[in-house]
Amino acid sequence: MTIEHEYFGAIGTDETGAVSWSDTVEVSEQSVDIEVSAAAEDSVSDRSLDAAAALLTELERYDAKARDALVAELSERGSIAGGYVDEQVEHHGESLLDVLVRTSGDIPLDVLRSLQLTRVVVRLDQDDDEDAFATLEYALSSDDIDDILTVALNSTGEVVSIETDADFG
Repeated sequence: MTIEHEYFGAIGTDETGAVSWSDTVEVSEQSVDIEVSAAAEDSVSDRSLDAAAALLTELERYDAKARDALVAELSERGSIAGGYVDEQVEHHGESLLDVLVRTSGDIPLDVLRSLQLTRVVVRLDQDDDEDAFATLEYALSSDDIDDILTVALNSTGEVVSIETDADFG
């Protein structure tokens, strides 16, 4: 079967009924991989397709919103964003300044502002307001797949969680 949508065109399903669509887009002069999927075609609603299209059409705005959430977390003791920054400072040491794209002298802020949006994953079957409908994955380098910082948005574009796979310990 195939799902048709104005933004995505024809979205195919595999032999198990799973839905998938992918693309690469430019966001702020960076290539970002996009993956849109659902476990089953019958779990995909017009609402979720429209929400995904809106998010991808306005990806720069949602990227900015996610980055604002990361910056806001810096003031919270023991936050994921703060732990991620500390881990990057420890990992890179004095060479961190060579990795940073933006430098203002405020290292934690500079680390977050230098993050590259590398991938966006949209789960069409997760369109409840509390669900992680889309995850935006960030790294200091597009080659750095070990230390990813992830911001999850619900289907209305609100931040629902911030996570990392970086090892703080």
